[in-house]
Amino acid sequence: MLRQPSIRPVLSLPHRMQADTSAKGRGITIAMIDSDFVQHPDICSPEQRVVQYVDAVEQTTHPELPSQAIARHWHGTMTACTAAGNGFMSHGQYSSLAPLARLVAIRAMNHDGRITTPTIVWALRWIEQHVEELHIDVVNISVYADETDQTLQHPVNAAVEDLVRRGIVVVAAAGNNPNAPIRPPAAAPSAITVGGLNDNNTLDRADDIMYHSSFGRTSLNVQKPEIIAPSIWLPAPVLPGTIGAQQAAALCALDCMDDHQLMNQGLAIAREVGLLPEADAPTDLYSLRGIISDAIREHVLINPWYKMVDGTSFAAPIVTSVIAQILEVAPYLTPFDVKDILMATAKQLVGVDGLCQGAGVVNQPTALSMARGYSKSAKSAVERI
Repeated sequence: MLRQPSIRPVLSLPHRMQADTSAKGRGITIAMIDSDFVQHPDICSPEQRVVQYVDAVEQTTHPELPSQAIARHWHGTMTACTAAGNGFMSHGQYSSLAPLARLVAIRAMNHDGRITTPTIVWALRWIEQHVEELHIDVVNISVYADETDQTLQHPVNAAVEDLVRRGIVVVAAAGNNPNAPIRPPAAAPSAITVGGLNDNNTLDRADDIMYHSSFGRTSLNVQKPEIIAPSIWLPAPVLPGTIGAQQAAALCALDCMDDHQLMNQGLAIAREVGLLPEADAPTDLYSLRGIISDAIREHVLINPWYKMVDGTSFAAPIVTSVIAQILEVAPYLTPFDVKDILMATAKQLVGVDGLCQGAGVVNQPTALSMARGYSKSAKSAVERI
């Protein structure tokens, strides 16, 4: 008799968004300001697409990402793969919408695990100084400042506005607490602030609901977020070379074993990875299956190389990847054009207050189609001249 595996199937980003994947972010450079980053095949193989690694904490630059994963690399690596990963470890299944985009990765988390306002400001100003050199088109910020200052006097908001004036699209995560105020950089008027959608890991739009993301009008009377995007049940990589990666591989192997294999070989593996740390831990088949299933659910594993993540930190780079596609087909668009396209094509969630969802759910196929229409109009105008 076949046994139902414990791992839950997860929709890929292109599939869950029913996306037009003809544009892949080719020729577009995304700057990611996040905790930190580590080399991962989804952004580094078969070719290296990270063109610069910047340490905003130490205020230094490096030609390559760190190679040995530590705790602070987790968040940034996952957002980078969400924005521009090619799904290398899944043979393309868990690809982003912009798998050919280049990346500039900027570390913002210090050794104490904090991301400070001066560090975010330094990162934004560094981008401003290197826009032309690195051909940066869009900035993704899935972190925020501690302050609740929503005015243009806050240095993060001011830096975002300066970047947008330079023609750079800036995308910011709204935050994950509907009772908390919108903070910089999400509060910057010209940023495209992204809230969260829970699509329940299905293609049935009737069961779409809001994710618990931050929203509201800022002190400058700007509604945030502008749009929402998937924020839960999202595939993201397990950090290679970590204890977590070893446990993920062991758990998936154990889950695939038949009963005979599990009782004869699985016990030793389970003890080795710490699933059965106590000598008197239950070792009957039923109990062992339960321990494995509970651990897979706890680690929200998809397979040995990917897990599920949630938060507007991941909704923002999904929108960033859509913007990379838009700029590929219509590179002359201004940040305000891009925002207008995204908001004009978004789909409202029925029965949800507009203040929570902004213009609604990002509608990638229609947004890309509208961008192509802009491109054709501009080409015709040039030909007439």
